[in-house]
Amino acid sequence: GGRPVGAALLGRLARLQAVFAAAGLYFAAVLIITNLYVARRADFAHFVLAGGGVHTAAFWIGQVLLGGLLPIGLLLVPKAPVSRGRLLTAAACVVLGGLAQMYVTIIGGQAYPLPLFPGRELHSSFMDGTVHPYTPSLPEWLLGLGGMALAALIVAVATRLLPLLPQRLDDAAAPAAE
Repeated sequence: GGRPVGAALLGRLARLQAVFAAAGLYFAAVLIITNLYVARRADFAHFVLAGGGVHTAAFWIGQVLLGGLLPIGLLLVPKAPVSRGRLLTAAACVVLGGLAQMYVTIIGGQAYPLPLFPGRELHSSFMDGTVHPYTPSLPEWLLGLGGMALAALIVAVATRLLPLLPQRLDDAAAPAAE
């Protein structure tokens, strides 16, 4: 909206984003640990952690490194003022990490071969028990991008029409430090 944003507000937003990124890592760790604990889900947890190829890479590089550790490192650099560039870079990394998380959850969950009859071995011509590769088609890409564009449009219209944002964002409007 063309309003100046103060350094104090940027610092608070950076700390809040770092806390949310750390919470995302925490909940991902809790999910993996509970999956390792439950016997019927342990194989899927091992698939995501070590044996899933592109799904494992998407988890470690995308979700953990790009979506969690890198934003926390960018935002919590000691004795360095938070710049808009670092804040935007960290936000973009969190979004990309979230997309990687959704890829691992949805596509990895569908690519992992489920045991239809535990303790039994099945053989058929449908490649049962193998990890299936998946490449999204153009309509699927367009559907995903359209959904994100629609969400961004709704947020933009809502913040423009509804009085959701404060009038002043500079340091003079910021509350006193705790």
